[in-house]
Amino acid sequence: MTEWHTDPGHLCLYPFMAAASEYVDTAGITLDDLISAASFERARLRGKARVIEAIKDATIRKPAIISPAQVDMELSSYPFARILVSCIGDGYLIRRYALSEAKAAHERLAGDASLDIIYEMSEEFDIQMEFFPHEDQVLIAFSDYLRFTTNIRDKRWRLVNRGMERGKVKLSKDEFVRVVQEAMYDRIKQDLPLEVPKQICKAIDGYMGDIKRELEENRKKLGDVGFESLAKDPDSFPPCVKTILGNLKEGVNVTHGARFAVTSFLSNIGLTEDEIIAIYKNSPDFDEERTRYQVEHIGGDKTGIRYTAPSCATMRTYGNCTGTDDICDKVAHPLTYYKRKLKLKAKKKKEKTVTKGQVEQDEKV
Repeated sequence: MTEWHTDPGHLCLYPFMAAASEYVDTAGITLDDLISAASFERARLRGKARVIEAIKDATIRKPAIISPAQVDMELSSYPFARILVSCIGDGYLIRRYALSEAKAAHERLAGDASLDIIYEMSEEFDIQMEFFPHEDQVLIAFSDYLRFTTNIRDKRWRLVNRGMERGKVKLSKDEFVRVVQEAMYDRIKQDLPLEVPKQICKAIDGYMGDIKRELEENRKKLGDVGFESLAKDPDSFPPCVKTILGNLKEGVNVTHGARFAVTSFLSNIGLTEDEIIAIYKNSPDFDEERTRYQVEHIGGDKTGIRYTAPSCATMRTYGNCTGTDDICDKVAHPLTYYKRKLKLKAKKKKEKTVTKGQVEQDEKV
C-alpha cells in the first residue's frame, strides 16, 4: 500500500475511499459519538456545511489539513453529511450531493494526477488499465469504459468516436480522470439514502433546518430560470417535453436524444440561447461552454441551419415519448401539439370572455 493511499491528509480529499472508512473505524469513532458527543460538534457542523455547499455551489471545498484533529473532523464529517442527506431523503438533494463530492474530488485529482494516484484510483475502483506517462495515454478495458461512461452525454465519449488498441479504449490522462469522477459519483450515490433509524433523524433534526431552507431557495432559483418563467406557454408544451424539462430541473442526467429534442423544440418556438442554457444548469455534467456550443449548433448560429424538433415517431423510437394525452393522438409532431394546444386555450379564453360579457349584459337588462 503506497504512502499516498494511507496519508490522512490525502484521505480527507477522497473520503469515499475504502481507506478513509478504515481510518474512521480504526480511530474508534462510533455512531453515538458522531450523533451526540460534544467533542464531535465541529464534525457535525462541517458535515452540515458540506451539504449546504453542495446545494449552493455544486462542489465542496477542501480545507487545508494541518493537524490530526482536523483529519478526524474532516473524515467524520463525511458520514454525518450522508446521514443528513439520507434523513431529508430528497432525490434531487441526493444526486446534487453525490455529484458535488465527486466534482470536488475530481478537481483535486485533476490538479495532482501523479502516476501513483492514477494507479491507486484504478485499483480503488477496480478499473483495468495501462498508463503510458511519456505518451499521456491510458488504455482501459472495454467493459470498464462502458461501466463508467454511460452517463456522460458528450458525443466524443461515444464508443464509436474512441480509438481502440488490443481491445482496450484509448484515453488521455485527463479523460481517464474524468472516468474516475464517474466512478466516484457511483460510489458516493450507490448507498444513498442510507437506512437511518427515525430516532437518529430526530436527534439531528436541528442540523437539517438550514439545509432544507437552502434546498427550497435553490428550487426557487431554478424555477426563476426554468421553463415555468419563460415568455412562452409551458402549460401548452407536449407531455414529452414537460417530462424532459422536469428531469433536467431535478438534476437527472437525461439522454443525448432527449436533450436534442428539448433544445430543438425550445429553439423552434423562439426561446433565446441564454434561456435554453439556463435550463441545463442543474444537469449533473453541466459545462456552460460546451452547452452553449451545442445550443448554438442546434439553433443554427454555428451552421446557419436550425434543426427541427424530432417528430413524435422519432420520439417514440428513442423512448422519449411519455405521458401521452388525447391531443397526442391527433398530431404527429411536438410542435403541432404546442400550436394546437395554444389554439384550444385561446378558444376557451375567448368563449369564457364572451360568456362573461353575456352574463353582465343580462344582469343589466
